[in-house]
Amino acid sequence: MLAVAGVTAVVSAGTAVPAVARPAAVQSAAGPGVSGWGYNGLGELGDGTTTQRNSPVQVSGLPGTVRQIAAGQVTSAAVLSDGSVWAWGDNFNGVLGNGTFCNCAVTTPRQVPGVSAITEVAVSIGSNDVYAVRSDGSLWAWGSNQWGQLGNGTTASSYTPVQVPGLTGITQVSGGPSYVLAVRSDGTVWAWGDNSFGELGDGTTVSHLAPEQVPGLTGIRQVSASGPSFAVRSDGTLFAWGPDNYGVLGNGTAGGFVTSPVPVPGLTGITQVASSDGNVLALAGSGGTVWAWGINNNGQLGDGTTTSRLSPEPLPLTGITQIAITYYNSAAVRSDGTLWTWGDNSAGQLGTGICCAAANPVPVQVTALTGVSQVAAGGGYDLAVGSSAVATVPGLIGDTTAQASQALQAAGLVLGTVYTAVDNTCNNIGTVMSQNPAAGSIAYRGSAVSITIGKRPPRPCP
Repeated sequence: MLAVAGVTAVVSAGTAVPAVARPAAVQSAAGPGVSGWGYNGLGELGDGTTTQRNSPVQVSGLPGTVRQIAAGQVTSAAVLSDGSVWAWGDNFNGVLGNGTFCNCAVTTPRQVPGVSAITEVAVSIGSNDVYAVRSDGSLWAWGSNQWGQLGNGTTASSYTPVQVPGLTGITQVSGGPSYVLAVRSDGTVWAWGDNSFGELGDGTTVSHLAPEQVPGLTGIRQVSASGPSFAVRSDGTLFAWGPDNYGVLGNGTAGGFVTSPVPVPGLTGITQVASSDGNVLALAGSGGTVWAWGINNNGQLGDGTTTSRLSPEPLPLTGITQIAITYYNSAAVRSDGTLWTWGDNSAGQLGTGICCAAANPVPVQVTALTGVSQVAAGGGYDLAVGSSAVATVPGLIGDTTAQASQALQAAGLVLGTVYTAVDNTCNNIGTVMSQNPAAGSIAYRGSAVSITIGKRPPRPCP
């Protein structure tokens, strides 16, 4: 289960989601692997640049199979199958964990030293901290510690990973704005850090520098910390507490705060929750249906409107396996491996190849990716694990028909119609003299490329 503060996983869209046309041109992104799109001013897409991308591009330099991804405001992270952690993007507060501190762009992934056998990583909502769960149940943290969110009893920041003392059996973690929620294998929830608005759920507004158990919560399987706090119980009950801006606690009101966990009314069978500081998605039942509530000014609730909701409303989405949401936009993964996005698109974060158009209040498919298994939503950008549906058309000029067919097959494309034409230059007799689409074009995998083979002119060639 992916846990990213302010954003979480994906949603499967059912037949009620309208089909959309493929964009005429999309950025190439190889797969399978991790791809990113949207804002990239601090290298958070990990493609070696700071160039905004309106379609998926591959994250460069991850040396193995990715187990899990996480996205913060401007910092990204991944866990590989060997248990190593890699991070990229902004290194403010030392969140890359390599012992350095700078407000600078790190545009390709770098391994975080000092941690191994990691099963899950979470980047805090403000990208001030990173948390990693080890296979032995220990929890490790690094970054800012102004409110004691590293859980070590101090307020001293750490630019390298340090173990959170006193915690064992941790299975999942979520980092909010200067506070943390963690789930133990016994189903209890532990919290520490800033508690100004009851985020820690202990009935007070007293902050804690070390983990404290959240009273009254047992049987919990997942938590989400994003300012408001949420916990999913194994019986499908969803609990909420903390600040209630925009009706994010789902109780029909807005404003104020709640200092102890309270069930969100009207919901049953919840299996997963994704939250930001202003809105929430919840996944329910084996059919993968989705509920949404909170602020909706950019259509981020996906109900076709920009009307905010104080209580959960069902969406026309089924078959969803993972959901992700930020304050401005949302994403969902279907069981068929398709990825759907909606909401704000001011930085191309919908991944459709189109940027800076009006917000989209209904889910649209990211057709440049297939076989998607995970998505993470960050501050104006997204990351996903999947395979590219697009390829770069290779240059075929001068190839024989057999050579052109082999080159296209290697690129994930197929040979289309083979034409012949007189080659008055006599440079490509029996070889490709032109092709369509041209070399360097982007095409969907499996599509055809036609070629024209040169034949001798009536006059002798020199």
